[in-house]
Amino acid sequence: MRAWAHLHLPRLRSGESPDVISLKVPGHRIDYVSAVRLRRPEFKVHEAGRQRCIREQRRNVHAWVVGEVEHLERGGVEAVTRDERYRRAVYDPWKGSTFVDAETFEPVITASEAVMVGKDVHYLP
Repeated sequence: MRAWAHLHLPRLRSGESPDVISLKVPGHRIDYVSAVRLRRPEFKVHEAGRQRCIREQRRNVHAWVVGEVEHLERGGVEAVTRDERYRRAVYDPWKGSTFVDAETFEPVITASEAVMVGKDVHYLP
């Protein structure tokens, strides 16, 4: 199933699990998970939303990682492991219009696999 995933930062009460990733599958309700592994992900940024973010100096939802859900985790991240081949992708609307590699700053548009764990996005080139 193809899904759109982005970080969602809810206010957590003491003892609640950090399910901070919004997972939207077309035709279904939005789900909140702690981690998700996606096959053949695309890193998408909606430019009009990015411009609104810059203009209003306020974050909004305009960037997603879209791919086929391979695995998801709620309330923890034990089953989702990260091996050393994964690279970290970051996105900052004030610094650029694409996700970029955290070390090389090269744009990240697609990958073979991506894992979102909490607030981090990791990908296999």
